[in-house]
Amino acid sequence: MRDNIKCKMCNTNVSQEACELAGYKTMIDGSEQFFCCKRCAEDYEKKKIRK
Repeated sequence: MRDNIKCKMCNTNVSQEACELAGYKTMIDGSEQFFCCKRCAEDYEKKKIRK
């Protein structure tokens, strides 16, 4: 069974499976975050900094 989550920037469904096509994950503020791609992760971090 696949575990899916939504990208925090664009709400695209993202798989949490450990494969190259599963999306993009990164550490933000000491917490692992999932995104559909690196661009959404970077945009999320920029948006967070502006707040």
